[in-house]
Amino acid sequence: MSDRDQVAGVTGLRIVTTAPHSSTESSGSSSESFSPVRHLPLNVWLTAPEGQSPAACANGCCMPVTGRLARQLITTCSRVDDLVVDVHPADHTLVANAVVLGRRVSTVVIDPAVAGVIWTRVTSGRSEADRRRVEVRIARAEATYVALAHRRGEAALVVIRRTCETESNAISIGGPLQELAEPAALLAPGGHLVVVTGLHLIQGRPRDPVPGLVREAQRAGLVYLQHIVAVHGPVRRRQIVLSLLPAQVAVRRTQAVSPHVPTALRAHADVLIFSKPLTSPASVGPCPCGEENS
Repeated sequence: MSDRDQVAGVTGLRIVTTAPHSSTESSGSSSESFSPVRHLPLNVWLTAPEGQSPAACANGCCMPVTGRLARQLITTCSRVDDLVVDVHPADHTLVANAVVLGRRVSTVVIDPAVAGVIWTRVTSGRSEADRRRVEVRIARAEATYVALAHRRGEAALVVIRRTCETESNAISIGGPLQELAEPAALLAPGGHLVVVTGLHLIQGRPRDPVPGLVREAQRAGLVYLQHIVAVHGPVRRRQIVLSLLPAQVAVRRTQAVSPHVPTALRAHADVLIFSKPLTSPASVGPCPCGEENS
């Protein structure tokens, strides 16, 4: 088995899911002494990279948004002429696919070099009308949503990443992770927030960010719609072939691991899809006639 390919021990992939029960289904008969178990929809997308996509973190362990994943998210969560916002992308993939699919797109990056690559790759050979549909801004991490303030309430799709570096930084400073309220504020009613994440290794211990993300999204007034398992390998003869990213190969070779200990390789990204309700919950305030009755 080469360093370039690993074959997962899967002879067939079957995911059985149960859609969330509606309120009428869960009410049932009064004679029932139990409530049904609720399962969020789970789906598997094959999103193998078509080329060499950079990893979403410096150590190469966090999966990127590939072209296949970008197209599936864009076509699932937006329509032609809708606004797509990509926050801190590692490359031009999602922005370029959004433009090709007829969407308007806005992105904020920290590194000016990355911003230059995105602008060049996306606008090269495009018409002036297409160029006007692309907005690339450079801002410090803490000023990201200040740079996007003019897009509040406009986006049909916002894509962010929750990488191991984000988790590590939050733990090192002893503070909570950035709330999802800011990206949620960019959404138009009915819009979708997509968080690309995965199981992270923080200070030598595995950490699953999904439960915390769900709580953050609920506090931001979003509805949890679906969990996508984005598999980064093609299926050949009913087996998943994992093509390693160059950064992952380099990290693997530099690790001092006993030959008797199997090497753990990341096979997929977890993609969480949240939705902004069409109507905001009614606020509870003082009765307009309260002063007259007092």
